[in-house]
Amino acid sequence: MSSTRTRYLIPVLIWALFCTQVMASAALVDDGGFQQKPAVQLDEDVAKEIARIIEQKHKELLESITRMVNERTAALEKSLAERDKRIASLEKEVSRLKKELAVAPKPPVKPPVKPPAKPPAKPDPKPTSAFLGVGHIDNETGAQVTTVHPDSPAAKAGLKEGDVITAVNGKKVNSESLGAAVTVHAPGAKIKVDYLRAGKKATAEVALVDRDAFFAARSRNESGKKQPGHIVLGVTVEEDDKGVFAFAVENGFTGQAAGVQKGDRITHFNGKEVKTLDGLEALLKKAESGKEVSLRLVRGEETVDVVVLGSSQKGGAKLVSTKSTKAEKKEAAPVKPPPEEKKEEAGFLGVGVGSVEGGLEVEIVVPDSAAAAYGIQVGDVIKQVNGKKTTSIDELKAALGGASAGATVKVNLTRKGADIAMSLVLGARGAKVEPPKSQPAAPKPETTPKPKEKPKEKPPEKKSEAKGTLGIHARQTGEGQVVITMVIPGAAAQKGGLKAGDLVLKFGGKAIGSLKDLQEALGPMHAGDSVTVKIRRGEEEKDIKVKLSEPLSSGSED
Repeated sequence: MSSTRTRYLIPVLIWALFCTQVMASAALVDDGGFQQKPAVQLDEDVAKEIARIIEQKHKELLESITRMVNERTAALEKSLAERDKRIASLEKEVSRLKKELAVAPKPPVKPPVKPPAKPPAKPDPKPTSAFLGVGHIDNETGAQVTTVHPDSPAAKAGLKEGDVITAVNGKKVNSESLGAAVTVHAPGAKIKVDYLRAGKKATAEVALVDRDAFFAARSRNESGKKQPGHIVLGVTVEEDDKGVFAFAVENGFTGQAAGVQKGDRITHFNGKEVKTLDGLEALLKKAESGKEVSLRLVRGEETVDVVVLGSSQKGGAKLVSTKSTKAEKKEAAPVKPPPEEKKEEAGFLGVGVGSVEGGLEVEIVVPDSAAAAYGIQVGDVIKQVNGKKTTSIDELKAALGGASAGATVKVNLTRKGADIAMSLVLGARGAKVEPPKSQPAAPKPETTPKPKEKPKEKPPEKKSEAKGTLGIHARQTGEGQVVITMVIPGAAAQKGGLKAGDLVLKFGGKAIGSLKDLQEALGPMHAGDSVTVKIRRGEEEKDIKVKLSEPLSSGSED
């Protein structure tokens, strides 16, 4: 825009100056061509001064125009020089590439080959020793990582505790199928692992290694890294929701001298309980080489207590003593005892109840239980069992009287204002109870309608003094996430809809970053209190309202 303005402005200024000079020096001419005397005669000095000023302004304008043209010409010349320089550089590079291409040998032309015959179908590949390096539990969306072995392929790829592995090479997996999806590949192969972290999708490329070679190298490295004086157990352990168990035992070290076998659970070390891999490693760091240490191992139904002289060197450990509770029982009873009579299994009614006025309201009916088989429904109010009133859980247990599976009990209840009496045959807990072959028709309300009574105002519920329980087992990951590992059947958590694998984000509005946070939030609450639990399930976050129950809630006991 500025260049356009200058293009039109310069001629206008020059024309104006020219006219001014002509008018200042010329005489006015009339239509007849005769020179007329100006009305006002200018003084000669004044005329000279005006001429001088006009000449000076004209000179300044020309200098300004010349300077502007010179500046623009210089800028244009500089731009052209840079462009020429770039063109010369590109031409030089093109010339170099042409020379390289001319020198490079051309690949020989291969004669066309016939396509190979279709190979016979290969049998399913056998599992290899390929190793990813994670411990995991089942999750609704995949396999949730509970442990990442240091320096393993998973650790090098950036996988962390709490991640949920959803697919391997695009194929969906869970905790059960993850192992097969890995071992179908050979050690050294690269696989793509899709996973979720805090609800966000991610993908990692993992280079698998040989399992045996990994643990052998790890044991050697650990033995070399141990400070002098600390024993080397020489046992590769893995952690699950039940504790720590031996996965591999290396020859010559303290673990082998103590008789540790693959699959043994290490429950105690030097008298202290072992629950996690970190806890075991902390105890090992305090154990000095050359001193006796004790281990308690659980092997199936057998408990083995071992005392061993520990060592930091291969071949330096020695067994001191070993004691097996199972072996002692066999030695103490040389005469084979008669087979024990099979104890009668306790009867199981199969209801979860809550106290209401005059009885117990059924809140849960356990599938396949006696209650389900004989038609007890949620909302029924149990008034009596075997002729005894049932206004509390303790009264219900007392009325059942420890009846065994197969025993018959009489139950009186009300359903929508109708009184119902029924006889049920109890089953064992966990066993399916078949409906009776001649199951009576569902009881009908009495034909004579009862006069409607005015509903009694319920007295205000007394707040229970019993401590409120949620009914879950949970663990804390290395990133401070609290993961539900098990929901107790019939407990408050199951009634509310919590599931194993859920991440607890908030409890009653309080952010949860550790198991301690959850315990502190739950501490002041009582049975009957309602609380909102914010959880993450897969990629979805949910608010679940839970009504806390008493310890050993009746949801799973009768």
